[in-house]
Amino acid sequence: MLSLSKVKTTTFEKKQEKKINEELPYFITLLTLLSSAGIGPYFILERIKSIDLLPFISKEAQKMLKRIDLLGQDPLAVMNQAKEHSSSKALGDFFDGYVSTIQSGGDILNYLKTKMVTVFSRHTELQKQSVTQLGALIEAYMTVQVVLLAIYIISAVVVSDTITNYSESFDPDLILLVISPAISFLFIFIANKSSTINLPEIPIKKIMTFIVPGVTASGVLIGLSILPDSRIEPYVLGIILIVSSIWPTLHFKKLYSKIIAGEVATPQILRTITEARKTGMSPESCVIHACKRKDYGLFNNMANGIANKIEWGVEFKNIFSDLKKEISNFNVLISFKILFELISSGGGNTQTLDSLAETSEKMYETQKNKRSLLKPYLYVGFILIGTTAFTTLLVADSFGSIAEKQDELSINPQDITIGLGFFPIIVLLQSWSAGLFLGKVITGAYSGGFQYSIILVIISLIGITLVQFSIIDVNSIF
Repeated sequence: MLSLSKVKTTTFEKKQEKKINEELPYFITLLTLLSSAGIGPYFILERIKSIDLLPFISKEAQKMLKRIDLLGQDPLAVMNQAKEHSSSKALGDFFDGYVSTIQSGGDILNYLKTKMVTVFSRHTELQKQSVTQLGALIEAYMTVQVVLLAIYIISAVVVSDTITNYSESFDPDLILLVISPAISFLFIFIANKSSTINLPEIPIKKIMTFIVPGVTASGVLIGLSILPDSRIEPYVLGIILIVSSIWPTLHFKKLYSKIIAGEVATPQILRTITEARKTGMSPESCVIHACKRKDYGLFNNMANGIANKIEWGVEFKNIFSDLKKEISNFNVLISFKILFELISSGGGNTQTLDSLAETSEKMYETQKNKRSLLKPYLYVGFILIGTTAFTTLLVADSFGSIAEKQDELSINPQDITIGLGFFPIIVLLQSWSAGLFLGKVITGAYSGGFQYSIILVIISLIGITLVQFSIIDVNSIF
């Protein structure tokens, strides 16, 4: 029991360390900029503890403040103890160097700026590594789908009494009917744990209201064989899957476009603020000037709203709360949070704002490069999933054709038709679930996969048409 408890504690600490290290670049940036504004360590911790965008760093700041306020310890002494009390070695090392630089009378700003550059370089490398990991996840998914097809072909031949009469104890169709979609959702779960892009999801209840009724109706029609021709069944299911995915697709595209517009506009706004500040304008006037521009696309209304609220004398805290309700992008929110903290603390000088603008530009470039690096994997996914689906249909069609030619097997042609009828359904479900997986990997939200599901279902329907109506017949080639 003690060893099990120790394992759980170690696992928890590793998770904590990972989360803290992810927030560390933004924490060091905020600490650097606030320090350059002349704010002391204690008041910096006071500001950081209320920043919910950095929840794990915020908890560390709260622990430090408790030891300072309740135990009466010196702020620098508490920071120096971070190695012992913090779950993150990187955070402890940072505080150790921070305190040593202050106590030795060194250039603290130079130390902080150096650490900020170093930690962002490391952050960029980690983002590139995460792309490689996600790419490997996509490749693993494609490999599993191909292996499943191979296992199905072997099972269909070996397990059956003849080529198409399956044993009653095992139906190889289950390999594709059940296991293939299940594996897609398993990989979605793995991608959810691996992805460093976390976009807001469409509520599952809303998605279900569009998907469940149509899929249930099509399941009843197909299961009870109500349709006059079994060849119509895949088209009914395919159309329902496409129609059900339209609303989530349009809703997410609108949300995603707004997020991308915010990512593009934020560095521009901060750069405009910096340049305006050089003319001697007050920080608030610079923000108003920058946010009143009309070339931010979908971010225009939010930017203009910030300018209007400042003119009306609304507090930065309330302005940020309203912005947080309108957009859920970490880079945008953390940039404006740091900006508002700087201005409200009197640190809106040119050098500080210039550093913030550079940091925001680096964050944008990192995310932009990550999206561009992930894009080729999307095309590879389309090709492999489309090819696998088409191959599955060809194999199923080949088995049926072989059975028809073997008169001595006495196979009822109606049974063959029904057996083959399952494969288009299987392929459609596989393609639809694969689209959700690709969406989670590429966009960071499974909600972003509905657009890919529509494309893959259309590709599968084309393949079904080609095979089902013998437009492409492998058996005639041989």
